[in-house]
Amino acid sequence: MLKVLLVFLGGGFGASLRYGAGMLVARMTPASAETPHWLGMYPVATFGVNLLGCGLIGLAWGLLGKPEEGNEALRLALIIGVLGGFTTFSSFGWEMLDLMQSGRAFTAIVYAALSVGVGLFCAWAGFSLGLNFRADS
Repeated sequence: MLKVLLVFLGGGFGASLRYGAGMLVARMTPASAETPHWLGMYPVATFGVNLLGCGLIGLAWGLLGKPEEGNEALRLALIIGVLGGFTTFSSFGWEMLDLMQSGRAFTAIVYAALSVGVGLFCAWAGFSLGLNFRADS
């Protein structure tokens, strides 16, 4: 039961961080549709959150080591809970559908390619950084 509670609490915290990121990006985005702005081109909040989450998950994995090395409670709360609640594949899917239905297929393809490609790079970079920090300890 403690494991479920750790994931539950971490997930709520991560989802709240994601919501805050969306509010921050909304404040930074011009309200006028007539104003060209790079933040209005893509679902920037989801993109940024997912890339940051990929990097942080890689970092946490590298720092915490393999599951058999322990740290199960921290792993559950941080990786599955906080970072699982923070990143948002369902929002990514919805925004892709919205871009496609609004006739922005090319934008959707670029967004998907960047999200997957750069997300994978961020996860690798975070993991490598975590391993380096761990080796220095």
